This record gives sequence, structure tokens and C-alpha cells, in this order.
Amino acid sequence: MTVFVVGPDDAGFFKRERTTWEFEDALNAAEAGDRIEIQRNYNFPVQEKNYTIEKNLTIYSASSLTHLNGEIFIKNGAHVKLENFSIISCQDKSNCLQVREGSSLEATNLSLTNMADSGENYPIIYLDASSYAQFDNLRVSENKIGDGNHRIYVENSTLTVTNSELNCKLYSSNSEINFENTSIDCSFSNTISVYDQSKIAFSHVTVTGGNAEKDYPAFFIKNSTAVLTYCVIDQNDYSAALCEKEKSNVTCIGSIISSVSLTSSKLILKEDCRILESIVLRSSSILNADDILLDGKDNGKINLFATDHSTISASWIGFAFESSPNIKLEDNVQFNVNELCILKFDSENDTFVLNDKNEYPILQECSKDKIKRFSNPKKEETNQPAEPKNKPRLSGMQQLDEMIGLETVKQQVKEFIAVAVLNKKRQEKGLSSTSQTLHSLFLGNPGTGKTTVARIVGHILYEKGVIAEDKLIETSRADLVAGYVGQTAEKTRKVLESALGGILFVDEAYTLASGGQNDFGKEAIDEILKFMEDHRSNIMIIFAGYTDNMEKFLETNPGLRSRIPNKFDFEDYSVEEMVQIGLLSLRKQQYKVDPTDYADLLKNNLSKDNDKSNGRWVRNLNGEIIKKQAVRVTASENYSDADLVNITKSDLDAVKL
Repeated sequence: MTVFVVGPDDAGFFKRERTTWEFEDALNAAEAGDRIEIQRNYNFPVQEKNYTIEKNLTIYSASSLTHLNGEIFIKNGAHVKLENFSIISCQDKSNCLQVREGSSLEATNLSLTNMADSGENYPIIYLDASSYAQFDNLRVSENKIGDGNHRIYVENSTLTVTNSELNCKLYSSNSEINFENTSIDCSFSNTISVYDQSKIAFSHVTVTGGNAEKDYPAFFIKNSTAVLTYCVIDQNDYSAALCEKEKSNVTCIGSIISSVSLTSSKLILKEDCRILESIVLRSSSILNADDILLDGKDNGKINLFATDHSTISASWIGFAFESSPNIKLEDNVQFNVNELCILKFDSENDTFVLNDKNEYPILQECSKDKIKRFSNPKKEETNQPAEPKNKPRLSGMQQLDEMIGLETVKQQVKEFIAVAVLNKKRQEKGLSSTSQTLHSLFLGNPGTGKTTVARIVGHILYEKGVIAEDKLIETSRADLVAGYVGQTAEKTRKVLESALGGILFVDEAYTLASGGQNDFGKEAIDEILKFMEDHRSNIMIIFAGYTDNMEKFLETNPGLRSRIPNKFDFEDYSVEEMVQIGLLSLRKQQYKVDPTDYADLLKNNLSKDNDKSNGRWVRNLNGEIIKKQAVRVTASENYSDADLVNITKSDLDAVKL
């Protein structure tokens, strides 16, 4: 093993040859298994540099913390030991540490800081491809870029962290994460995000943050497992500080959690776990516990709520307070709890009281008669085929594929989504990516599904993690333009802010530029343009309208066309497609009609009265048919259940032109 000493140039009058190294030179000269020691008085270059390590090395600083400006990339299966370093980056879109390609890192006393205050965050630590990183005494500083992406990113790898303080979020996909004696805090989004069969083991870990306003749980876990031993998950005034979804399985031992929400998942509570606010179970979830300490504060929330064939099993549940009710269960929920009680609680110190025998004194036993049971209203029985139970929700892409017609739009959407997802993946891995603006034009006649496709695009972008929220805000000129100078900008800004994180759909956008030079619509356009520039990565704006009118709209302001690069062309439906749309709509409303008779009617009326409103025209036709059917049926006092759903040829003939 060779030791390379990195320090200031020590050559002089009595020592003509330098015996110390510059750090980068030492990295290049060292062989696998060598050691690099940094002297106390050595200063790294002020200019940021990226240092790539592809061999097994130990790098040690004699100072308590040596500052390195730049990034360290560990690649190609290298094993690196790192001690006593502060790694600082001042640029956005940069990682302080990358561990990739089956490499490993053992780091002690490490501080990581990204000082950029604008732009876009890349992971401050990035692990992938069966890599491994172990940190003891790691400190990750806060970041000023509020995009919610200041994070440690772990994919198909293993991360171990002990005795550390992390002011960032953690993202895990198909990875193993082990934390001990560590705090992690992020208030921009989820503090912990766990996906794809990850395995989490936390011991004496405090998780703080999440964002209740944007519905981000502090600890979100999906299709994964976790064991939380003597941990704290802190997110007040929320119903899902620990949020489990899709067959997740979490075991909590002696832990304190603000609130819990389970969907198709399982939670096991051991050794007097305490839930501060509420527990919610949905979709056949399971809660098993030796006992449950549930504060049960009278805060307007149901403290224990369960539905959809879920199961709750415990020897007892102890509440701090009695509310009305503490427990609300759907009739199909299994509730296997032996005892309910109000325990002695010290409000001043916010804790349950233990007696000399280390037991919880019972102030009052609660009758199970106080549990509120409820039933979901049943659907009206008809002779239509029953909907399958537990029908899975279609993904956004499946919903798009099931839409009738729109083949051009479907292909354009798939290409648009592919680029957006690929850019996101490249950014997460710290790779350069093409700049993509999500803002789009939806061009076509009314009734061609523009709003429906916009909503589906939002679902897909949210499912793929490209946008933060699955929401679409629909707006038009009336919502944006006011009657006096200065009011329009404020009114428009409020609408734009309401759509942050999701999609704003501006219907008939061309009307904003249709009022002449003194119209306040131009003020709305100017405000939208400024907002698009300031929040380019946190909102998608869709401008919809007739093709010709939208072309004139783009010409009203030179900044519009360049800021809305994506164009989707919604073609009119063919006659056959309109027949399919009409029949599908009636079937969804549980009506029966002869398909041939319906097609003949639609083709006849369309040939005589086609206003080019596509799906809207079909809906109006169906509305007229249903009216005629209703008049016919109610004219008889003795109509059957079949009459409620059957549309006859006479009903169709009654609306024939």
C-alpha cells in the first residue's frame, strides 16, 4: 500500500523536491488499495471540480472537516472509504455524491451542502445499479431551491445511515434502507418516499415534515416493507403522516406516529405504539396490535375509521380523551378488539401516565355500543349486468387507449409523455437532459375530448412523477378577466396559483385576445406569460380552442408561440365513432337500445343537422331520446323494471328528423 500525502507545496531552499501532492494528481497516481491523506493546511481549489474515482481507495483528512468544492463520482465497482470531508456544490442540477455501477462507499464524518438558490435540484446523494453506501455522522444541509427535490435517491441499491442529521427527503426504489439514531426532515414534499419492493429498517429515527397543504405524507410507502423501532413520525394536523398503499407491510415497535392511513396494506403495532391523531383503513387493510394508544383528541376527526372489508385486531385500545365518536366503522369491517377504555393522560406533558406497576390506569371503560357503524348506500338494482367487484382503476395510459377515435392525439400524447418521463429519469440520475416545456395547445372543434384528454394527461404525468399533483383546474375568460385596470392580473394570478403542481386548462383561450387593444384580456395574457416563465417546472398550462382562432391568438403576443411548443390536433369524430360514443354513453347510464336502430337514427339526424360539435352533438341526441323514453314510460301506471332501461324503436322514431 502506498500513502499519498496531499498538502501545500513543501519544496524550498533545503528541500528542492516536493514530497506532497495535489489531490487530483494523487487520485490519478494512486493504485487500488492505496491511501490518500489530506494535511490540515491543504486547501482544495476554489473552483468546483468533479472528481471521478474508479479504484479502491481510502481518502482521509487530518482536519476535523476539510472543504471540497465540487462533486465525487464513484464508479465501475470501486470501493472507497472517505473520512472528515465537507463537500459543497454551488450549482443546481448537481450531485455532491454519486455511487454507481456496483460501487461502494464507507463514509465517516461527512457534510454535504448544495448552496444553489435557484434552478432545479438533482439528488445530493445518488445510488443505483447494485451499489452500496454506508454513512456514519452524515449531515445534509437544507437547500434554498423549493422544488421538493432536495433528496437522497436510491435505486436497486443499499443505503445505511447512522448517527446522522438529514435535511432533505429520501427516495427509495427496490432498495434496502437502514437508518439508526438519525433525524430526517423535509417540509417541501414527502420526507420519505418508498416504492417497488424496497425494505426499510429504521431504529431510533425521527421523521419530520411532509406537506399537509399539498397532501404529502411525511412517510409514504407503496408495495414495500418497513420495520420502525422506537421511531417518531411527526406531521401534525394531518390524517396520513404514515401513508401505506398497495400491499405495503409496516411493523412499528414502541414508536410514536402522528397519524396513519392504510390502503390495501397491513400495519402491525407492538410495545405500546402511540398514534397521536387518527388511524384510517381502506380497501381490505389490516391493523394488528398487542395494544394501541390512541390519543383520540376531540379535534373534529374520527380517531379510528375503517371501511372496505378492512380488519382491526388488538387486545385493547386506550384513548386519552373521549370524542363522539372515537370509532366509526363500515358494516363490513371486522373489529376484533377485546377492550376499549379511556386512560389516564397528562395533558400538560402530553403523555399517557404509568403507575408503579408500569401499567396504564383505566379511568373509564368504553362500551362497544358507542362504535358508530354505517353502510354504504346500495346501487339501484336493474337488469343490467353487475359491475365486477373490486374493479381495478385503469391507469392513465389505459384510459387514453380506451377512448374512441383520436388516433393522432393518442400518438402525440404518447410521444409527449415518453419525452417527459425520460427527461425526469435522466435528471434523477444526474444526466444532462433536453429542456422540455409542458405547456401545450389543444386544437380542434368542440366535443372532441380535449378536456377529457387533458385530465388523462394529468393522471399519466402524475403517475410517472413528472408533476406533483393529480389535479386539473378548468378556467375560461370569465374566471380570468375583471372589469377594471389592475384587477385582471390579481384575478388571473389566483387562478394560476390554484393550479400549481398540476394542470391549468384554459378553454377557448383565444377569447382572451378578442376584445381589441383596450381589452383587459391582454392583461391576463401578460400575467400568464410571466407566471409560465417563473414556474416553468411546477405547472402545465393547456390552451384549448378552435384551430383557426388559436392561430390568431398566438399572433397577439410574440412570447406565446415560443412558450407553448407542444401542439395536439383533435380531429372530428367519424360517423362510426359517434355511433360508438352514443351507444357507450347509454350503456354507462344503464339503458338498453338496439345498436342498428340507434346507428340508423344517428346517421339520419347527423346528415340533416351537423353543427360540428362532435361528442356534444351525441350527448344532446341521447338527451332527447331519454326524454322521449321517460314520457312514454310514465304515461303508463303499470310499467315494469324492464321499461326503466329499455329504449324502444318508437322512442328513437320520436326524435328522428
